[in-house]
Amino acid sequence: MSSATARAATARVSVGTRGFWLWLAGIVVLGAALRVAHALLVAPWPPTFFNDEAYYSALAELISRGEGFVRPGEFFGEGLSVPTAERAPLFPLALAALAELGVTGGDGRLLGVLTGGGTIVVVALLARRLAGDRAGLLAAGLAAVYPTLIAADGALMTESLYGLLCGLSLLAAYRVLEKPALGRALVLGAIVGVAAHARAEALLLLPLLVVPLIRQPGGLRATAVICLSFAVVLAPWTVRNWAAFDRPVLVATEGGETLAGANCAATYFGESIGAWSVSCVRFSGHGNEAAELHEEGREGIRYALDHLDRVPAVAAARLARTWGLWWPVQRPEGRAAWVTYIGAALLFVLAPLAIYGFMLLRRRRVPVWILTTPFITVTLTTLLAYGSARFRHSAELPLVVLAAVALDQLLRRNAVRREPGPS
Repeated sequence: MSSATARAATARVSVGTRGFWLWLAGIVVLGAALRVAHALLVAPWPPTFFNDEAYYSALAELISRGEGFVRPGEFFGEGLSVPTAERAPLFPLALAALAELGVTGGDGRLLGVLTGGGTIVVVALLARRLAGDRAGLLAAGLAAVYPTLIAADGALMTESLYGLLCGLSLLAAYRVLEKPALGRALVLGAIVGVAAHARAEALLLLPLLVVPLIRQPGGLRATAVICLSFAVVLAPWTVRNWAAFDRPVLVATEGGETLAGANCAATYFGESIGAWSVSCVRFSGHGNEAAELHEEGREGIRYALDHLDRVPAVAAARLARTWGLWWPVQRPEGRAAWVTYIGAALLFVLAPLAIYGFMLLRRRRVPVWILTTPFITVTLTTLLAYGSARFRHSAELPLVVLAAVALDQLLRRNAVRREPGPS
């Protein structure tokens, strides 16, 4: 425990180590049960068109069959084996591993039961580190029943896996901040490197997490180790991409596709402002994927530069879409409508609680920068790409943690008021 965190120890409520883990186990079982029921009974399947869920499912099948990372549409539609790095590799690899065990198609959504259960544990440990046992259990309870997290865990999309890895990165970062030992630095770099294999936005997460270390004794050395560990974990996939496309691709080629679909007339004007449009992307899928999508990205950048007067309005619309301020009931792929609507309503309950929780931690001099990094990466990703509620997933974790800190304080105040005064 850091000295700053120790100063807040008197504000904590402890249930004991054994009691904490017993309660947490029960909450995880509840959360897992809700996710199984949601994935199998509520989440829509199969997709009605070849969307991201169908893409991941098909790519996982190809990997499990030994075809490797090739474009699913071209392989199944035309028999062509075209190398791909359109998406980050970790999620389809995880689905392929399940396919080896006989879990295929829509049943692959049960991966979200594992990642969602892990996320419940991670948010509990984060809140416990910052505000004590009861705050940790409250965070676990919120994560277990929060419909937005349940919906993400039940979709065949990468957000749930990345959210777990992002949460683990925050935990590892607090451990390094507490004691910048080389072993802890190696672990942090490796976790963020694995997270980058799930979503490329981890490339933004890494520099933000090391900011508090710079002024710490031994911080510069720990930062160097973190970056080296990150690079070692990321390198094999990057080298594979360079060999496949004859040009550097750190994680995925989809950046060009994203820029093209987010910067065009359809997304700069009208009701789709700030969103993404497939109609703006012209991609054959038969040639060098990295080269073609790089050129698509350049077209998107050129469009943005030619319409600079629209960029502020588009940027504002993107942020409003992601943070639920505009069209808060949008339904990303793989989510049931009614679950999404309840989650959108609860966001406006959790947000003020999270702000209060943030203020409490600041008042107690508990380090909070690390906890804010997912909010920053989500915001930057939205500004660079487009607005979507699913981009918010990694930030939902610290949102739940901060809300739990606030609830813990409110419960403490209520208990103090109910205590009888001196006779």
